[in-house]
Amino acid sequence: MDNIAGEEYAKLQRGLEKLVGKFGIAKALKILDQLSGTTRMRTKKQQQTEVITTYVISEAYKIFGVTDPEKPDRKSKAFREARMAVYHLLIQYTELSYKEIGKIFGQGRYGVYYHMGKCNEILAIPQLNKSFVHNYEAFEEAVMQFIAKIN
Repeated sequence: MDNIAGEEYAKLQRGLEKLVGKFGIAKALKILDQLSGTTRMRTKKQQQTEVITTYVISEAYKIFGVTDPEKPDRKSKAFREARMAVYHLLIQYTELSYKEIGKIFGQGRYGVYYHMGKCNEILAIPQLNKSFVHNYEAFEEAVMQFIAKIN
């Protein structure tokens, strides 16, 4: 195993230990199953998805600095970055389709495809987009903690 992979594995191990320490083994396993997609949400799936979606949007606006969340300036950089990050995380952590996610922001599924690709490009080269990547990482961590708490 090369040095980088070894460091990443050690980091993963420490993260798992923190997760188990915070939630216990049984809850940690449920969280991992939920995040990896190996288990499905139970009957409250729709409600849980709505709660996650509402939280994700409000948290993105806060972290990315959208000035007026009630009536955001759709042309501002903060709004565009927050929307892109929301698309990216909703695809990862919910079972919503591209079309359903696009409706939230008044876009079609192709708009979501475009922004997903753009987000992947930005995250692939973090050195060139330090501000976005920093905000995105804080945003993703907050979302993961929220999902872990509601499960």
